Amino acid sequence: MIDTNNENKLIYKSTIMKQKKILLVTYDISPYKGSEASVSWNYVFSMQHYHKLTVLYGKGKEDIEHYLQTNSMKNVTFYNLSPLPTTGNKLAHHISYNLNYMKWQKNAYHQVKKWLKDGRIDIVHYLNPIGFKEPGFLWKLPIPYIWGPLQAVENLPLSLFPALSFKEKINVLFRRIVHNGAFVLLPRVRQAMHRADYLFAATPNTVRMIKKFYGRKSFYLPENGILQMNRTQPIERQKEEILQIVWIGALCPRKALIILLDTLSHTRSRQWHLDVIGEGNLFKQLKEKSEQLGIDCHITWHGSIPRTEVLQLMKTAHLHVISSLGEGNPTVLWEAMSWAVPTMTLDHCGMVGVVCEKCGIKIPIHSYKQVVTDMAEHIDHLIEQPEIIGQLSQGVIECSEKFMWSNRIKIFNEVYERICNKYSIH
Repeated sequence: MIDTNNENKLIYKSTIMKQKKILLVTYDISPYKGSEASVSWNYVFSMQHYHKLTVLYGKGKEDIEHYLQTNSMKNVTFYNLSPLPTTGNKLAHHISYNLNYMKWQKNAYHQVKKWLKDGRIDIVHYLNPIGFKEPGFLWKLPIPYIWGPLQAVENLPLSLFPALSFKEKINVLFRRIVHNGAFVLLPRVRQAMHRADYLFAATPNTVRMIKKFYGRKSFYLPENGILQMNRTQPIERQKEEILQIVWIGALCPRKALIILLDTLSHTRSRQWHLDVIGEGNLFKQLKEKSEQLGIDCHITWHGSIPRTEVLQLMKTAHLHVISSLGEGNPTVLWEAMSWAVPTMTLDHCGMVGVVCEKCGIKIPIHSYKQVVTDMAEHIDHLIEQPEIIGQLSQGVIECSEKFMWSNRIKIFNEVYERICNKYSIH
């Protein structure tokens, strides 16, 4: 994995490291879902062979219980601490969620204090959510504490404001002020940052912000990775084949599907087909927009579909597109890479550190018009020269090695060993 601080390099050891008792704290986990639930599950699934894991989690109880009915995880103990229900609408809901999540973190702290009396823990690893705003309270405990991969503030580019309604623009500006202030000023964030024995940063920008505002080094490690490659030979697209494009995400302002719709309306060729996977409150508006642009006949709106169907569509795709205004490292990026599907993305957020010119297409951000024009030109280029898909697909296969979970295991084990030596834990 890439480390943006050369002096902070990890040296992988060939020796077998001693099994540790790891407490993994994560709010959401599931073997059947994507996003942060997938981040947590992939960690547990991969690390169970190396350490004794106690997983303290909030959401996902039914999924965990269902999985364990037919699968054994002898090195893993799951402990559910159910979150309080969230009430209200919009702002009230947001406030209720955050208050309940803080209460959940307090309950987690008191539970872990009880476990410490039994000597059940060598290391606390606070994994999810990746957002920095609620660091919990476990950093107060007198045991090794690791935080991350965490994500700092990824400010939405002002030049992409045309993708938003007036109300959404006001909301973004408000969040920009509040979130940037919170990263620097929130007392518990500051305390946890300084107390943590090790910090993993999910994006290159997070590495820079932690160094700038806290003077600390952090190791760049996207929050998730690739469990296995589902395709090991590059995609071959024939000249007569329609370019199959896939877009996956919530139909909400942040995911900005509108950018891709505007892009496709500006392509010279219509030899493309777009699969849109996801649902959200902008569905009707985006569907009407595609009809106004005259491109709806080239789009299939799938809505929310089972994960198996999502992966099948990814398997048949030539190009995956991320149009998000703000992200960490979306799970679909790793799923696309596992199928050797190149990604076109805006050149910001977590995608900056994962997608390169060898394995995908990064679109610089100067203005909304420029982004749409550049994306349209690249899509036309891919349609006209089908061999480029094969070249990029081969690049995905080669670049994927850096992001395999097998490499992440080495990184975590090295850090755990280093921290335990610091605390003289053997």
